[in-house]
Amino acid sequence: MRYLFILFCSVLFVSCEKKKEPLPAVFPSTQWSEKSPEALGVNSEKLKSALAYLASESGEDGLEEVFIVRNGYNIYKGDSIYKQHNIYSSSKSFTSTVLGILSDKGILSEDSYAKDIDTALSGLYPLAQLKHFASMTSGYSGKGVSRWNEPSEDWSWTPYVIDSALFDPGTKYAYWDEAQMMFGRLLTLKTGKTLKTIFDDQIGTAIGLGNYEWGTEQDIDGLPINNGCTGVMINAEQLARFGLFYLNQGNWNGKQLLSKKWVQKATSNQVFTNAVADTDRKKVDGRGCYGYNWWVNGEMPTGKMHMPDAPKSLYYASGLHNNMCFVIPEWNMVFVRRGEDGNPEKGKPFVYNEFFKRLALAIEE
Repeated sequence: MRYLFILFCSVLFVSCEKKKEPLPAVFPSTQWSEKSPEALGVNSEKLKSALAYLASESGEDGLEEVFIVRNGYNIYKGDSIYKQHNIYSSSKSFTSTVLGILSDKGILSEDSYAKDIDTALSGLYPLAQLKHFASMTSGYSGKGVSRWNEPSEDWSWTPYVIDSALFDPGTKYAYWDEAQMMFGRLLTLKTGKTLKTIFDDQIGTAIGLGNYEWGTEQDIDGLPINNGCTGVMINAEQLARFGLFYLNQGNWNGKQLLSKKWVQKATSNQVFTNAVADTDRKKVDGRGCYGYNWWVNGEMPTGKMHMPDAPKSLYYASGLHNNMCFVIPEWNMVFVRRGEDGNPEKGKPFVYNEFFKRLALAIEE
């Protein structure tokens, strides 16, 4: 009888532990509330050790623009978190967010055909849908060789001048900036508004993003086209707000600004093809680990996870020069690292896999 009573109490205790309520969401106003790592279940010495590893694999900017949030509180910040500069390809996650806004409003959807927005695409891209652009599977390419004098023909001076398809939409994966630029142009053409205006009216102002710029690439009858693949000029603190917004599944302080359905879709794998296009950029492989302009920790064709030692729920925006915004739901954490000092020599996924493996040792609850 005594044994049964002890067993009952043990089961009850475990059951209560499992039903423990999640911590309430905390959102910054003009400033972030700060707490020590220990106050939020993070061992500060092990955190420093993980950051030291990241610094050793980074350029001269090191940890100057690192900003870490847990449970809505800032637990670590570098000395230059308010330095604004381009986040490069992390801008792509802003572009797909605009599609999410338009989808929620019923103006467009991921299944909308590009030709229905711009009839000039009917001939060469009759089957290309917006989901193909957002997942880098559209096959779109613009005329002209690279303006950077690279072997790749991506990013020409005329990205909106339509060229023959690299492949049929949805059949291969190609990380192709011209396709992303056309994606931004299509959203602008459909709405008659800039991407920045659409984003700020629905999200940017509400989350306190404040002043920032979004570079342009040509225009439509005088209406600037914000570059769909790069050009968002923000600081680490602002990028962390964007990450926290996604961490809370499109909700900011009680207001659902972007549907949970869209956030979940955008941050889940959307690349199901088993082929990478035969271009000189085929080393960038998003098969099984790329959503709608977010990288996700999914299973690749090799059978291995994109980052096997990182939390499975992790997803991130990735930009040139190590401009990164990681969202880690398992840890209720946002991790931002920014700079203008080049990419890690060993490759970003490798370095960050090792970093999060070390950071996991610091997570105590």
